[in-house]
Amino acid sequence: MVWNKSTYLASPVIEVTLAGLAVRSIVASFDVSSSLIEKADTCILKLADYGRLFTGSVKRRDQLSIKWGYSGEPLVEIFRGVIRSIGVDDPVIIRGIDYNTILNSKRVQMTYEDETASGIIRAVMAGTGLKLDIEDCELEIERLPFFNLTVRECIDAVSEIVRRQTDQQYFDYIRDGIFHWGKKDNSGEAQHSFRMGVNIIRQEVSSDGLSFLETMVTTMVTTVRHSEIIEVENELQFVIKVEYIWEGGGRTRIWYEHVR
Repeated sequence: MVWNKSTYLASPVIEVTLAGLAVRSIVASFDVSSSLIEKADTCILKLADYGRLFTGSVKRRDQLSIKWGYSGEPLVEIFRGVIRSIGVDDPVIIRGIDYNTILNSKRVQMTYEDETASGIIRAVMAGTGLKLDIEDCELEIERLPFFNLTVRECIDAVSEIVRRQTDQQYFDYIRDGIFHWGKKDNSGEAQHSFRMGVNIIRQEVSSDGLSFLETMVTTMVTTVRHSEIIEVENELQFVIKVEYIWEGGGRTRIWYEHVR
């Protein structure tokens, strides 16, 4: 998003598609959460669908996507996944999860010997239908048996072995159909710039108890991704977590740590 005078005059807009149906008109609110340290992007969608005219035939695993932006600007996708659960009350509460569901549905029965950590990750991800962006990790694992474990459990096991033996933390996430696995990279250039009184509504120290999440910023509608570099008051920051919140308008909440 390029911030200019016209940005402030435009209205925030959304595009919500549920099981192939456009449901923007009945969206009361949503909250999308995307975090580097969590296993999946999640969404809580509240629909004012009294009588279930839209959601009566919607079921678990149906597709759910959300885009947002400003009127007159191209909308950006902030969530794509599937329905995890559907509430029975009005308004209808629908919970979604991104395509990490693929990792929980496929199981592995294999023993790997004298293989690198990144090689094992590539092997267990084969056949998921996702493109791969795997950072090389030359740690060689002598023997690692997987007995009917989910792909999710296999990835977590490899990452934990790497952490224990190298003291390096590897993270994974899925974005735009690509599975990423690697260390935090804070060497890039800022993707967005934020200033108090310009595009920051509130800035405060995070109180969620996670020591490395130093500060939270609440902005107007914008699309920031975790693992990106942003600039806040002329200082570079690494984004750890983002929430996209809609309720009669949009807000983006960003948790970040200082780039050292």
